[in-house]
Amino acid sequence: MRRPAALCLIAATLTGCALPAENLRRAGLSWELYDEPENARLLLGVPDTQILPLEMICRPHSGAVDITIFARSGDSADVQLHSGKVWNRYLGAGHADEERTDGLVISLQKLSAADPVLAAFADTGELTIAFQLRRIVLPNAFAPAHDFMAICRLP
Repeated sequence: MRRPAALCLIAATLTGCALPAENLRRAGLSWELYDEPENARLLLGVPDTQILPLEMICRPHSGAVDITIFARSGDSADVQLHSGKVWNRYLGAGHADEERTDGLVISLQKLSAADPVLAAFADTGELTIAFQLRRIVLPNAFAPAHDFMAICRLP
């Protein structure tokens, strides 16, 4: 009885690794850090456009980070964030994107600034978003991610 369950678990794990990947490293996207007294924001987007796939916001030294992912309408709000070999699954809240007819806005709220994935992101600048049917490899954000997480962490 345990053998079929183990095989299903192995198959599910291997299937997750084989998701089609969209590599945004060469898509003209860049990371921008905005450090203001009320909120710090780390944005990934194309400069001087409305193209914004990811936004992170925190109140300075609050210890909490909110992440907004601008996804496709077929994506699930259940996402995995990977930074190198560190990963975790997060259950977000999704709603239709008012700006794009085929868009979905996924909100991950009150993540701990000490979350292992966010800590690895600050250390390496690497971040990948995995949905049920696809994953997105983001451009490296070493310096802005490091600085953003330093602002967000508890004193």
